[in-house]
Amino acid sequence: MATALTTNWLHVDIGDETPQLLSTLSSCMTLSDVQCDGYVRLLAADISLEDEEEQPSAKLKVFRGLKLKQEQPLPGIPTAIESLYIDETEPKTPVVAVAIAESVLFYRHLKPYFKYTVPALDAEELELEVWRKLPVMKSDTHDALLQLLKDVDHAKLSRKTQRLLQLSGDERDSFISTHKDSPVGRVGNIVAMCCLKRVSSSPNPPSHLVLATDTGRVFVLEPQGFNLVYQARTCSYETAVPSLISVHGTYETDFCIVLGTRNGGVYLLRKANNEGQEILKLTTALTGLLLLPVDQTIVVTSMEPRYLCYSKRGKLLFQLQLEAQPVCILPLMLAHLGITLVAVALQGGVVKFFLQRFLVDELVLPETVAAMLYGRMGMEDHVLTLTTQSGEIFIKILRRVTRFEADVVAAAASANKTITNSQRIAEASSILDKPKKSSIFVEQAAREKQKAKASYGSFQVELWRLRHTAARATIDAINSSESTISGDLTHAPVKLSAEVCGSGPAFRLYLTVQNLSTFKMASNLIVLLHADRRHYTMSQTLARLPSVLPGIPLRVDFEVVAVLDALDKLPPASLTPDNSQIRVMLLKTGQSKPLIAAAVAMPQSEAAF
Repeated sequence: MATALTTNWLHVDIGDETPQLLSTLSSCMTLSDVQCDGYVRLLAADISLEDEEEQPSAKLKVFRGLKLKQEQPLPGIPTAIESLYIDETEPKTPVVAVAIAESVLFYRHLKPYFKYTVPALDAEELELEVWRKLPVMKSDTHDALLQLLKDVDHAKLSRKTQRLLQLSGDERDSFISTHKDSPVGRVGNIVAMCCLKRVSSSPNPPSHLVLATDTGRVFVLEPQGFNLVYQARTCSYETAVPSLISVHGTYETDFCIVLGTRNGGVYLLRKANNEGQEILKLTTALTGLLLLPVDQTIVVTSMEPRYLCYSKRGKLLFQLQLEAQPVCILPLMLAHLGITLVAVALQGGVVKFFLQRFLVDELVLPETVAAMLYGRMGMEDHVLTLTTQSGEIFIKILRRVTRFEADVVAAAASANKTITNSQRIAEASSILDKPKKSSIFVEQAAREKQKAKASYGSFQVELWRLRHTAARATIDAINSSESTISGDLTHAPVKLSAEVCGSGPAFRLYLTVQNLSTFKMASNLIVLLHADRRHYTMSQTLARLPSVLPGIPLRVDFEVVAVLDALDKLPPASLTPDNSQIRVMLLKTGQSKPLIAAAVAMPQSEAAF
């Protein structure tokens, strides 16, 4: 692939290859390391709606770069696609979740893995009574019973009842006899889906799925055991149908869910509440909704050419007038710069990048952008994928030296109105100033040469202070974890018990690890043993444990040999009950503080005659 420089972005050119066409939405695109080889691939649902002879269909396509590597048909039209990790087992394998109708299809290694269906709502009493009478009553009385159902709101009826009302009189009898024993329940279709991280301590933590249905229900699914851990309603009335969703936070601590409905309402849902709170209401339908992670503001775009920013209480912070109607928006989290940009795609092919209320960059494409996706793709960290309405794919890579500064851009825009062409040429040919960091380094180096002895002494003092602080923190961490049951609420609770067998000088130490959770799996655990080398020797002091399932204890053993005097074959005189202990620590990968720290008192060893 060749690249060409376009402002702050590098454009990826496919050369003479035939371009791939992709008809999709922003919610139906994701990035995932599906092959677990470190190369992040683009996954998208190619939706076909224009063929009049065939039914609408969709395919899940996998791209390596811009080359199509694999595709497989989907059983329906998806509303969202997400890639997530369901556990902490190494190597981490992502799972692709595809929301279709009332179900979520999970794919692992691009093969079907699991299917989850959202729970159904209770049907109306009138509908249940009618279905109890339809199979046993004569056909000439069916019209009167169906007339009772027509008076009920169509959205509150089950699907088989809605289908029955659409049939003619000749087809009703066979439909009733076929579906008389099927359950009567109202199942909502999934209209929006996103991921909620369980914890944020690791780079790729396990995530939960947040599902919003057209019945106004919001579910949080724990994908490790596929259990519902949280459910709520968008609001008290059922006419508010969600269409957009944005989430911030972690499930174990606290999270916020912002929902945008089809009638222009925006609702805020917190972990402690089971019903959303309406924070604002627009007169037009929404085209984009974001909950920014940095300043906790809500960015909204609608059918009107405006860019709106609100607080969580619904206060309008600022609004910007746009040149055309916005189609979709996307957050760009630039961790290396410490900022979050918002990309807004407008009608006509213009994509604007905003930093708060300031316009910091702009892209122009040949036609209107229909979908956008940003993240790590391939081996590059900052890749922007854009799909136009005709299906053409454009890929932009952010330059590593790019800096988005609102004040500098605004100053440059005002200065360009007064600077002449001759002044611009003179400024371009001037010598560049020395960077500030280089100046600081040169000054520091000269200062250390002049006062070498004092600098070395100061370095040694700080080094010993650091060692003392580290030793104190280690002792505090071990003392605070002295228990047989872990107290870390972000992980599955684990219990540790020990048993010493033997009369010496060779002992066998048995450790039993038990998972006290009912649905979480304890993984990536390490057992570390520490003892005084003058008294005990161990051939193995570290053991990596496999995943511990709930209710199934795991037992590991270690060989401990007591050190005896070479002459009389008796334990040394320095061995006392206070120091005849072995410290056992249960650690978790990636954490410095042990989950459990305990001391095992060793029995007195017999003489080795």
